[in-house]
Amino acid sequence: MKDILFERVYILGIGLIGGSLALDLREKGLVGRLLGSDLDPVAQAQALDLGILDEEAPFDEDTLAGCDLIILSVPVVTIESIISSGFPPKALVTDVGSVKLPLIRAFRKSVDSGSSYRYVPGHPIAGDERSGPTAARAGLFEGAKVIITPVKNEDDDVERIAHMWKRVGSTVEIMDPELHDAVFAWVSHLPHMAAYGLVDSVLKKDESWVSFSGGGLRDYTRIAASNPAMWADIAISNREYLLGAMRDLGARLGEIEKLISAGNRTDLVDFFEQIAKVRRKMK
Repeated sequence: MKDILFERVYILGIGLIGGSLALDLREKGLVGRLLGSDLDPVAQAQALDLGILDEEAPFDEDTLAGCDLIILSVPVVTIESIISSGFPPKALVTDVGSVKLPLIRAFRKSVDSGSSYRYVPGHPIAGDERSGPTAARAGLFEGAKVIITPVKNEDDDVERIAHMWKRVGSTVEIMDPELHDAVFAWVSHLPHMAAYGLVDSVLKKDESWVSFSGGGLRDYTRIAASNPAMWADIAISNREYLLGAMRDLGARLGEIEKLISAGNRTDLVDFFEQIAKVRRKMK
């Protein structure tokens, strides 16, 4: 039985996240009609060919005014620019960006300039290193966590967006946007920067050495195959928190270096064991 939450949904950006959400909304009967477009014409054509969208439609005021929900699934810097430009009055807008403070600031500036649309910032913790419409798949968000960082603490729109994510299988957590950006600088953005740095250090030493890498290097650096433009945008957008995390990682590596340099096996084992205990408890 269909239980439509939104009659007309517009998705800007039909990649792994936007495309997968579109598939889930349709499969679970939560949307009447799915409209959308992509900044990449090739991806836009693929989204139609794959049946992810019901209709390709321009991202303009006339189209958006007729939609119950607008989902922004494009790079964070692009989302910030779009939010600053405003939307039709009373439009309900959400996003899937992994940095929240710049977007909320852009929204508040837009409202101060006279905009009257509604905005619920969101961030699904799902996906992998693949990108584009061909990577989209139904069920991606099953069991995933979605963070919502409300502009207002009590808001019916927050409930509607949270309900949408729950219906596609996610658990929803409400979080302060500053805390969100600090947390994800450490647990998401920092690991990506470390992976890029590690691969680069091996390549600069001797590119041929990569062919000898075992599962450890491949597994750890898998995320270095992620979309470079997207991660550059994320790094710049969240640089305040990310730079602090990177400096602290450097300090931790410095501590390990000191123990190795001193030949202090006992303390090195203790250091590794403390970390290993924590990691074993992680799912």
